[in-house]
Amino acid sequence: MSIEFFSSVPETDPGSEGGIGFDYQWQITSRLCIEMLLNVESIRVVCEYGEDITLHKKNSVIEKIQVKKRETGSWTFPELIKPAKKQKMGILAKLFEPLQDGKNVGSIKILGCGKVGTSKNSGCSLAEFVALLNVPKEERNDDWNKALLPFISYLSENLISQSVTKETVEQAIKFLSINFSLPNPESIETKNKELLAKVIKKVWQVDASHDQVDKIYSAIFSVSKKANTSARKSWLEKSISRQDIIQLVLQNLEYPYPTANQHHSLTLQDKLSGADIGDKHQYALSARTEAIGLKYEKGFDSNTWEKFGVDIHLRWQGYQKENSSKSGVILWNDLLKILEVTGLDWSKEHGDPRLGVRFAEGVFFDMAGICTVDFRRGSNE
Repeated sequence: MSIEFFSSVPETDPGSEGGIGFDYQWQITSRLCIEMLLNVESIRVVCEYGEDITLHKKNSVIEKIQVKKRETGSWTFPELIKPAKKQKMGILAKLFEPLQDGKNVGSIKILGCGKVGTSKNSGCSLAEFVALLNVPKEERNDDWNKALLPFISYLSENLISQSVTKETVEQAIKFLSINFSLPNPESIETKNKELLAKVIKKVWQVDASHDQVDKIYSAIFSVSKKANTSARKSWLEKSISRQDIIQLVLQNLEYPYPTANQHHSLTLQDKLSGADIGDKHQYALSARTEAIGLKYEKGFDSNTWEKFGVDIHLRWQGYQKENSSKSGVILWNDLLKILEVTGLDWSKEHGDPRLGVRFAEGVFFDMAGICTVDFRRGSNE
């Protein structure tokens, strides 16, 4: 977290107060919330608190974001430089301002839609500038710095009247990115839902139905709108954390279905269904979904997740050696006891009660292809 950000209360709150008509910004906020699910470095988005959107990352890294759309004409440098009516600063000057004030900013972005014009102002083309900004940081060499010089001069000359120095321009360009290729207002909701479905499939490894995606996205959009229109509220009331979005997904992903290529999940469902133990297969899939969600919320990497699975596997292997004749319900009940003890150990080790029996069950169901269990009812029923 950045103490600078939280302690610097904005003097005005025009975006929140003029919330009507800002639907596109709410959609972009929703998109950033969905993208947070894939990035364990992301902590929260804060809306209309000195900037359209502020993205907080770990290690106190702050991303300042302005959302812009242009449905007719093309974006050119003057549109980014000149202040709008009754405004003292243009888009770029406002983005550069935190750096001018010495704030700890990790990146500054312009996100939105519209065509980028190829016409030149004083020999500088916005399209060429955006192309340079898209060069990966590891590939930015002396030639890249040399190519930026005309743009630094042009922006410095035009932003000095807005109290932005040449030194600030030189610094800000290294942190700046401009992306006008996002979906337009007419299609962004559909595209966001498509992204959400892909993210759910990647993170939780389940295929969400269209109704589920609609329900989850509606919940995300609702909190995004509220955060953007909470005028004169604290930063906390204007923020949406990564945990908030994970919980929204889990609360609304009521009946998860394994993806077609997740063989271990399908095998597990077949085992449980074949065991004639009612709807336990649905319980298994739900527990697994919750466990994977908690994995992403806590930022467990693949090695940590594998260690959880190995721990269960070794405990189960030891049990099977001593109880090779057991099967059916007795076997199932003994397995649950093992998972309960395992979850208790994990919750103590990591200092989080959520890593208890339900989490251990979810991990087991995710790795059921490793821990083979005979769920058929046998003589020990």
